[in-house]
Amino acid sequence: MFLAFSQLRAAVRSTSLLCIAAGLVVFATLGVPSLTAAQSGPAHLAVLEGTLLSTSADCPVVRIHGKDQPLSAYTTYLYHTLQDKRLANREVRLEGTMKGDGTFEVERLYTAKNGRLYRVRYFCKVCNIEALEPGNCVCCQQPTELQEIPVTNH
Repeated sequence: MFLAFSQLRAAVRSTSLLCIAAGLVVFATLGVPSLTAAQSGPAHLAVLEGTLLSTSADCPVVRIHGKDQPLSAYTTYLYHTLQDKRLANREVRLEGTMKGDGTFEVERLYTAKNGRLYRVRYFCKVCNIEALEPGNCVCCQQPTELQEIPVTNH
């Protein structure tokens, strides 16, 4: 009986090792590519360059060679930035993806002047803090200032 028990224990060990090995193989084939993709940054984004228009509707639009492209945004604060009247009729570079509903979903927004790109930010000089979107400062409730910061690496 002792011999049968040791054979059973050996069989359980080898089965356990097989299960662990199978789990590692599944992780290696499914988990590693997704980790690699996450570490390598976002997938390739499409680029649109044109004039950001101020519209009476809430939907922001970029005009490219006379054609209007409706915009959506990856985040609400980016969407509010696209709606900012201070950016109306400005040359912009938008990076994002085309969606099934016909809108271009913006993930990155830059203004363009004289061939240079600028990052848009909102800043309160009173409190010396940066805001994510247009509007009043979260601290002092004074209007934030639209600033354009030159992009050095793009």
